[in-house]
Amino acid sequence: MRKKIILCSLISLGMTLGYGELLNNQPTREQIEAQLQDAEKSFNEAKEMFNPWYTGPLLAPSAHCLSPGYVNLQPYLFITDNYGAYTNSGKMEHRSHHLFTLNPLVVGLVGITHWMEATFQVQGIYNSQNGHSSINIGDLPIGLGFGILAEKPYVPALLLSIQESFPVGKYQHLNPNKGGVDATGSGAYVTKISLNTSKLVWWWFPKHPMNFRLALSYGIPTTVHVEGFNTYGGGYGTDGKVHPGQTFGLDFGYEFSFTQKWAFALDIVYNYVGKTTFSGYPGLDSNGNVASVGGPFSEQVSLAPAIEYNLNANFGFIGGVWFTVWGRNSSAFVSGVLSFTYTF
Repeated sequence: MRKKIILCSLISLGMTLGYGELLNNQPTREQIEAQLQDAEKSFNEAKEMFNPWYTGPLLAPSAHCLSPGYVNLQPYLFITDNYGAYTNSGKMEHRSHHLFTLNPLVVGLVGITHWMEATFQVQGIYNSQNGHSSINIGDLPIGLGFGILAEKPYVPALLLSIQESFPVGKYQHLNPNKGGVDATGSGAYVTKISLNTSKLVWWWFPKHPMNFRLALSYGIPTTVHVEGFNTYGGGYGTDGKVHPGQTFGLDFGYEFSFTQKWAFALDIVYNYVGKTTFSGYPGLDSNGNVASVGGPFSEQVSLAPAIEYNLNANFGFIGGVWFTVWGRNSSAFVSGVLSFTYTF
């Protein structure tokens, strides 16, 4: 009996001490109000967050594979003034006669499977310089994209693209009186391999998500047989083979969401083209001298800032300016660019 009394006393003491500890740990009124304010702040911030809609950037391609059965069309209009050229040392020299180019282009994507898509580009080119002009189609790239990685919270999207450019643009038998403005193609089949990656980032600015893209590309052109005045130079009687240089491109794309519909975009682009050589009879230029065919390597750095307006996740507009900031053995240009994208 005595043991039972002691046991009950211990249980009663433990409950009393536990209840007292519970009373001591209860939050104060000020703490409860602070917690409510924090919860309301988090709720209001969550209401202001959104899934961003993007059209751009202007140039860097997407690393996301289009879902099967869907089609994406993105028409572009490039209005370009080629106002100068960079020398081998990087000095920019202005041209006495600017070369103006109007280039409408349509990029198309077709989803085939969850990991594969088809792509194509159709374009026309209008050139005007020193009172001469021409209009024709440009070369036709067709390819496939293969999704390697799907984007996850801490994993970027990764896509491998393989394209073949078909030389349907005009590249030889040019009019000697037009100074080359009637050239709209390369004459070469070009195999282009690209690796594209992208990542949407929320945690830096939760109310203003950002999208990053990086595209690396390498192009391998075939040998081109040329006659007469051509894209690579030439003159009267030119007959031989041009060996175009291989190409490397790097495009870093960035998008910053102001709201779900409005965004700022920027491309930073680097392009390199290897030396182009010629074998055969070079022909004569208009002055009777031996014509020049081919040329040295070239490289170029350009920027393309833009503003986006997106009606919804599948339809948006983008407009901006693309311009060179440095180069060697390449053109200096400024281009106004307008585009919209539509997925259906």
